Amino acid sequence: GLQHHPRCLLCDQEPETIRHLMLACPFTRQTWHEILSCLRLPAPAPEHDDSLMDWWLRAKESTPPALRKALKSVALLVPWMIWKHRNACVFDHVSPSLNELVDRIKDKARCWAKAGAQGLRVVLPSSWDVH
Repeated sequence: GLQHHPRCLLCDQEPETIRHLMLACPFTRQTWHEILSCLRLPAPAPEHDDSLMDWWLRAKESTPPALRKALKSVALLVPWMIWKHRNACVFDHVSPSLNELVDRIKDKARCWAKAGAQGLRVVLPSSWDVH
C-alpha cells in the first residue's frame, strides 16, 4: 500500500530497481567512487552494466589480499547507507545529498573501526582520527 515513485529518487533518471539503486545510479556510482578513493582502495567503482556479483569479483581481484577485509566492510557499509539515504528521501522527504551521504558513510566507517573492524582500521585516513 506504499506509494512507489516511478523513478529513482536519488537521480530521477531511471526506474528504481535494486541493481539501479546499488550499482547503476549516477548518484550511487559517485558515492562508491568517493568512498573507495578516500579509503585508497584500488577496487573499481561499479560500472553501469555490472551485476553485484560482477562488481564484487572484479573488485576483489583488483584489491590486494591485505586490503580485502576493508573491501568486505565497505561492500556491506556503502549499500546499507545508500539504502538508508534512499529511505530518508522516500519517508522523510529529504533531498538527496552526495556530500551528506559520504559524510555519514565516513562517520559509520569510523564507528565500525572503533568497534573492531580491523580491515577498516588499516585503510582509514589518519585525518579521520579513529583512536
